[in-house]
Amino acid sequence: MSLKNKKILITGGAGFLGSNLTRELLKKGAHVVIADNMSRRGVEHNFLALKKKYPKLKNHQVEINDIASVIVKEKPDLIYHFAAQVAVTTSVESPVSDFRINAEGTFTVARTAGEYNIPVIYSSTNKVYGDNVNRVPIREMKTRYDFSGKLARKGIGADFSIDAPHHTPYGCSKLAGELYVREYGGVVNRCSCMYGPHQYGIIDQGWVSYFIIQKLLGKPLTLFGDGKQVRDLLHADDVIRLFILQGEHLLSKKKPNIRGEVFAVGGGYKNTVSLLELCDLLDIKPKFGPWRPSDQKVFYCDTSKAQKLLGWTPKIGYKKGVEELLTWTKNHIEK
Repeated sequence: MSLKNKKILITGGAGFLGSNLTRELLKKGAHVVIADNMSRRGVEHNFLALKKKYPKLKNHQVEINDIASVIVKEKPDLIYHFAAQVAVTTSVESPVSDFRINAEGTFTVARTAGEYNIPVIYSSTNKVYGDNVNRVPIREMKTRYDFSGKLARKGIGADFSIDAPHHTPYGCSKLAGELYVREYGGVVNRCSCMYGPHQYGIIDQGWVSYFIIQKLLGKPLTLFGDGKQVRDLLHADDVIRLFILQGEHLLSKKKPNIRGEVFAVGGGYKNTVSLLELCDLLDIKPKFGPWRPSDQKVFYCDTSKAQKLLGWTPKIGYKKGVEELLTWTKNHIEK
């Protein structure tokens, strides 16, 4: 089923993911409403760009725990829930605020949506796996770490254990949100490192964008640890394509039922890169600082479940994508 003419609510709709999804859905003829408190750096630019092209686009500027009233008022056919506190470091410094936004806020969205039988598609995180990721055997090479054994070149899938003694407050709050979304019939995406246009990265989140911004501003870049940490990069266009496929499945009576499912969402092994390797690609000479708590030396996704159920695989290679983001950032950075 196409999402054309469907009413869709996107929380965090002026952010990186939200603005990219809003733009694509509007192109496809959907009726999009967003809810964003406009607190994140760069979202004002994203929203102004959207309004310039789509002047009828409406934003409910509310905090996350007030989104229930927006759901009741708008009664959308589908909700994409992206609004969140996104930094591990912030969750450690302010765990109560992190809980209220990510756990309590997501519960409010999921419960209210459930009352009206509105499916929710949720953007979660690989941090829900907790310390289990750091217990996977790894091997060290010249510029990167990698998994060894059965996960090598395969990665971590949605069936990887979430039962761990330590998750960080951020991992805990996002995991709580996951459980409620699934309880009320939504879909969960455990996302790895997403990047692309309309992203204004900071030191704690959106690191590919942050590296590029530091380079363009001529500012120093500090890598915490030895820089051999590996992640799989997923371009915004690929993740948006997945989210739209999920929405089409949820609203179709003919497609397989994916309510309650969890997906591991990333670029996969072929799009893995270490911090050192990205610095080399961008011609950055970094400084080094101490390891940060709970940093994962290796993480990349096994995306085979999304391929099997939805026919989705990433299409944009990270080198091409990073080059495109560099060009976009040059044209939008505030110097």
